[in-house]
Amino acid sequence: MGLSCGARTLKFSLFIFNLVFLICGFVCLCIGTWLILDKYAVDNLAAATAKVKCYENDDGLRDLATKPAAVRQIGYLLLFGGIIVIIVAFLGCCGAAKEWRPLLCCYGTCLMIILATEIAAAIYASLHSHVFEKDFREILHASLKMYNGTDTLVTKDSDDILVKTAWDKIMMEKQCCGVDSKLGEFNESGWFSLMQKRFQFPPACCPLKKNGKLQASCPTIQRYGTVSLNYI
Repeated sequence: MGLSCGARTLKFSLFIFNLVFLICGFVCLCIGTWLILDKYAVDNLAAATAKVKCYENDDGLRDLATKPAAVRQIGYLLLFGGIIVIIVAFLGCCGAAKEWRPLLCCYGTCLMIILATEIAAAIYASLHSHVFEKDFREILHASLKMYNGTDTLVTKDSDDILVKTAWDKIMMEKQCCGVDSKLGEFNESGWFSLMQKRFQFPPACCPLKKNGKLQASCPTIQRYGTVSLNYI
């Protein structure tokens, strides 16, 4: 006995739906493999993007290219994520096309496991959000110690320069200051020592001058009062 019109429509929809995800899975797999094997992948992508109109001044990819460890982590995430998507979508495609109950049961079981994992992760995150915020706040405070505060400082450790650049960009764009905008936050930073402890806050903590440039110093009473943790 043949399938009814509604059943055939459902079968076709399930097949197309999973076929799309199967293709997306292979795309993620290929991109992940590319990022892992080609250490210049993001550099090439940034160069190509810079030629596209409206993206000439987008520094996001160029910044990412300076962090090879992060690029490899993204590559592994895409690789394993793509494999999982391919397996689940393959079960759905074959199960719908062949109308084979065992495959459809495996497909449904995989979806239930994924859904249960997402629900469990959401519940865990909501119950422990204060712990995550506390840990993240500690990480941010630790990064402030690496804030060297000058572009002219000659150093072999480029991490300090990257941290300074990242913090300056966040504070200027979001008009915030440090982690909590409190006195003493920068006291353990390289910048505080370079300034011979004359200032409490770096220039990026204060509004720009009329010409769009940073002030020479940032008076305490003029600093941004917004907490940067709200924007990160």
